[in-house]
Amino acid sequence: MRYGMSKRWFIALLLLPALHVGAQGIRLTRYDAPNALYLYADHLYNYNMYERSRIELAMAWITPNENAATRRQVVGQWSLRPYIAYSTGDRALKYGLATQLRLKGVRNVRLWLWASNDLERAASRRMEGYHLLEPSLNDGLVSSRFVGVKGGGMGVKLPPRYGMELTMGVRQTWEDYRFDSSSLLYPNREEERRAEVRPFTEIQGRWRWDHIGNGHSSTTVELCAGRAAGNEVDHYWRALAQYDGNLLGEEQPAVQTFRPVGLHLFAQVGFASAEAPYCRMFDLSGTANAPYYFRNTFLTVRPNSFTANLFAHLCLNYTAPLPLRELSWSAPRPFLQLNAMWGHLLQQDATGQRLWEGLPLQSPNKGLLEPATGFVGLIHWGLTDIGMGVAYQLCPASAPYWSEDIDDKIAFLIVADLILK
Repeated sequence: MRYGMSKRWFIALLLLPALHVGAQGIRLTRYDAPNALYLYADHLYNYNMYERSRIELAMAWITPNENAATRRQVVGQWSLRPYIAYSTGDRALKYGLATQLRLKGVRNVRLWLWASNDLERAASRRMEGYHLLEPSLNDGLVSSRFVGVKGGGMGVKLPPRYGMELTMGVRQTWEDYRFDSSSLLYPNREEERRAEVRPFTEIQGRWRWDHIGNGHSSTTVELCAGRAAGNEVDHYWRALAQYDGNLLGEEQPAVQTFRPVGLHLFAQVGFASAEAPYCRMFDLSGTANAPYYFRNTFLTVRPNSFTANLFAHLCLNYTAPLPLRELSWSAPRPFLQLNAMWGHLLQQDATGQRLWEGLPLQSPNKGLLEPATGFVGLIHWGLTDIGMGVAYQLCPASAPYWSEDIDDKIAFLIVADLILK
């Protein structure tokens, strides 16, 4: 399977937001209109190795509008969120619809219902969605293992206390892999290679706590218990916990960016039971061969390299809040980063390998360290800060994934962030 991509096109795609930046939700109706209609700009364009270019039109219709001169609620505030997307790689339409009711007289309690026909990343451990305006978080650009998902779900969202949010729901989907051990699968063009469609029934829960007074720090815990039918019925459960935030308060730079400053910690631990299908395990792979610096991932590890049932990941980053010098076209700030991970496949052999659903899987059972350093803000270009970085991979020589090839251990990277002056 080829994971490479033209570096010229890759860089152009990442810097595309510098040409036009707008609000994530663009209001299409008057500020005080009875109802509000929004266009989600951060969903307009996406890219990954399976879909290639994805164009999406996502809207939101809300009634009554909170800013309306007069508001009349029926039960509460309703929202309708349809979307439709087309991607050039698989030449397929995706679509979905979600409706939500914010109950009247109850503080921020919401009921929701959704249905869609789309793709999801297999074995994903990402809790954040895609955002066009934050390219450094979109490591899905190099993803190639996706699952086709049709179905829907419903649930309730409520705040136990200020700064916290609890979501509980059920989900029924029909899923099929869009990849095998050697290549991508396009069932709309290769009928003979169509994968088995399996029904999944899941109960899900998510608790999020945004820490007040500590920047954008948050703690999130996700729990899932499910049943996957097919030739065999697999009952499984999955748990994932994450902390993402600043450890020390730091003076903010004069030029604001989307990148955290000061000492920042990203940490995850997860567990998936032995019966969990591959798509419910954890992909611990990285973004090697991409010339761009992605946050909270491994910069020297190739895509689809590591999978685990049990894992721990820590990423500690320090970015200087003040520049070494400040010019109209440059304000360089150094950063230091240390990435560390360990993972285990249940029922793996002595080398950390396991064959599961026809896929040869490898866990980082000996651990892996990845120090990185560089500069952000070397050059101001339009609304983009451009810098550079380098990362190096360290692991025991006894690890089955150790390589003596220097090209497998080192990565030179472009660092690019949107800036707000």
